[in-house]
Amino acid sequence: MQNKPLLVVEDLYHSYQEGGDSRPILNGINLQVAEHECIALLGRSGSGKSTLLNMLAGIDTPQDGRITIMGQNIHELSELDRTLLRRRHIGFVYQFFNLIPTLTIAENVGLPLELNGYNERDIRKLVGLLLSDVGLGDRWNAYPDQLSGGEQQRIAIARALIHNPSIILADEPTGNLDAETGEHTLRILLGLSRQLKRTLIIVTHSFEVAEKADRIFTLNDGVLNREGEPHW
Repeated sequence: MQNKPLLVVEDLYHSYQEGGDSRPILNGINLQVAEHECIALLGRSGSGKSTLLNMLAGIDTPQDGRITIMGQNIHELSELDRTLLRRRHIGFVYQFFNLIPTLTIAENVGLPLELNGYNERDIRKLVGLLLSDVGLGDRWNAYPDQLSGGEQQRIAIARALIHNPSIILADEPTGNLDAETGEHTLRILLGLSRQLKRTLIIVTHSFEVAEKADRIFTLNDGVLNREGEPHW
């Protein structure tokens, strides 16, 4: 029996102004994502997939439609409450890592816990566990610029998972890596998400990345279509 939907998108519309014209970017998007499921949003550059991801996170607001997470319409929340929702229930993995260069990797990973009010002892314990899980347990005191791209992305994955979020949003998580490093990094992201029973949404332009997901959706001309069947 399929798990209940954790995230529901209903009739989502959005467009951008280009000069005097309105260009539709999302044209009636509907989507349901179950707890513990991994889905891929596949589309070319400029197709609107990152815009959709930002709306799922409550960063951008659609012109019409509804996004519900854990039964709550996120666009009925105040800006503060959306920030708290992201801080507590959503983890992010970005193409360009978005690590803070002046913090060590342990400090980068532990930052979501610090923002959520964890004490220092618990932060150190949880950071140590996740750094070991991503194969960087011996690099506590290194800074981001001392790491390779693949290592930085593994740190970003650890940071996204550290606060035990309900949903992980990954925007082109292998897009800035070579093929071999990207494949290794994707295995870590998928493996930890499955192990911890997190819901994972991956935005990508690569079918090779998308085919690792339970379900694939293609975004083209503002329309989201189902492709293929589950792979797990």
